[in-house]
Amino acid sequence: MSTHFRQLTRNLLRGARQCGAVLASLCVLGCAASVGFAQPAPEATAQPTYSVAELPQEPAIQSLAEPSTHPGAVGFVPLRAGERTDLFFKGFLGSPTTYYESVAAASVGLIANQPEGWHRTFGGYSKRVVTGFTLYTVEEVTHDAGDAALDLDPRYFRCRCNGGFRRAANAVKMTFLAYDRNGDTRLDLPRLVGDYGASMLVTTWYPANYSPLTRGVQTGHVQLGLDIGVNLIREFSPELKRFFHRSRQL
Repeated sequence: MSTHFRQLTRNLLRGARQCGAVLASLCVLGCAASVGFAQPAPEATAQPTYSVAELPQEPAIQSLAEPSTHPGAVGFVPLRAGERTDLFFKGFLGSPTTYYESVAAASVGLIANQPEGWHRTFGGYSKRVVTGFTLYTVEEVTHDAGDAALDLDPRYFRCRCNGGFRRAANAVKMTFLAYDRNGDTRLDLPRLVGDYGASMLVTTWYPANYSPLTRGVQTGHVQLGLDIGVNLIREFSPELKRFFHRSRQL
């Protein structure tokens, strides 16, 4: 029993270290982009907050780049029931990114031969694609449905602050928090339940030598790290867009 517990602890720490290394790289990249391309926003002029229905972008684009407003600083418009539905069906199921992520995750699993019992075959690749899509779908359904039940807003809002580290800290913080109807922050428990619950669920049809608890928690760490990475991209999307625009002009 003690041997199993030590092995579980080592696996959890290994997964946490891997996520930490990826997140540290993303933070450095975001802060560097902010220092090189950020333009301080004037304090006197507050940018307006938009509801999902009023956003000028398509939902698939909006899911990666929200209006750069902070609900606690300006008039916050909570999501209505119909907007929550649009956010899920158009911003998730209707977004090509959802399917790209499933294929990309399956491709990485095929190259790394993970899980090992599925081998590098077409059948194994198909299982990985279905598993990835199921994982993301269960995560999103749990997160959105849970936030709706608790009256929380699942959207990400960029920080109305200056400085790369402060903005990166906001991206990390808002992975664990969400805004309620009054614009106050609350623990976003449905996101955590979705990340770890979905990871444990899909591990149940892995080969028998994979433990849903051990491997599920490890995968949950990775999914939570990816959520932080996506928030960092959302936070620094203006600088990243200017960077790639300038790169194309060179």
